[in-house]
Amino acid sequence: MTFTSRPTAGELPGRFGQTRVGNSKPLIDLRAVACRRGRTTALAEVSLEVSEGEVVYITGASGSGKSTLLALIHGDLAPTRGLGYVGSWAIHDRRYLDLPRLRREVGMIYQDYRLLPRLTALENVIFAIRTAELQVHPVEALRRAGARLEAVGLAGKAADYPGELSGGEQQRLAIARTLAVRPRVLLADEPTGNLDRRNASQVIGLLTRVARMGTAVLIATHDRALVRRKSGRRLHLEDGRLLPSDPAPTGTR
Repeated sequence: MTFTSRPTAGELPGRFGQTRVGNSKPLIDLRAVACRRGRTTALAEVSLEVSEGEVVYITGASGSGKSTLLALIHGDLAPTRGLGYVGSWAIHDRRYLDLPRLRREVGMIYQDYRLLPRLTALENVIFAIRTAELQVHPVEALRRAGARLEAVGLAGKAADYPGELSGGEQQRLAIARTLAVRPRVLLADEPTGNLDRRNASQVIGLLTRVARMGTAVLIATHDRALVRRKSGRRLHLEDGRLLPSDPAPTGTR
């Protein structure tokens, strides 16, 4: 199911001060979405729009619903109420949702990286490409994998295994692997949780540069201080409810 059943841009107000330009549609469009896990309301009436090229930070304490929100956008969970559109898909209607195709459009960077320990850095990226695109030529997969490693500063680590990389390098490898399949939406779940302040700032800077290529980037983090000086829109989750946060200063990086 595609966006064809959605109202036009002029019929919808922006969320939290975001103004939609012309007839453009956001890559993430959640409308009063709720999600229950057992007897717990993990998300309550969440409305959110994220457009291509935009960076949005979702801050909140542990248990506030950040991971649930990302899992819902990634298709791992279904909303119990409300409407949700991600990329070309209506995630609230599981009858027509093709999860493998959704996940070609929506990349996820996990806090624990989920790298394959017996494959080198280059092989990790190639594996992701060939899993997502079964018909890709091996030479093209190799070329793209090398380009992604170079883009994240790991060209010199292509032959290293994940266990031989530092925490910051493992996180950058996880980003390269996700970017290699060219997602329209990039989700990052606590991407700096295991990093020192210097590496954390570098990773956020890298994700910001990814957005400049037109990808919609959604970053969940508990570290409000880290993102306070970064460019992008900032929202806050508290007890499953999404609240506006102070805008980031202009001219920041």
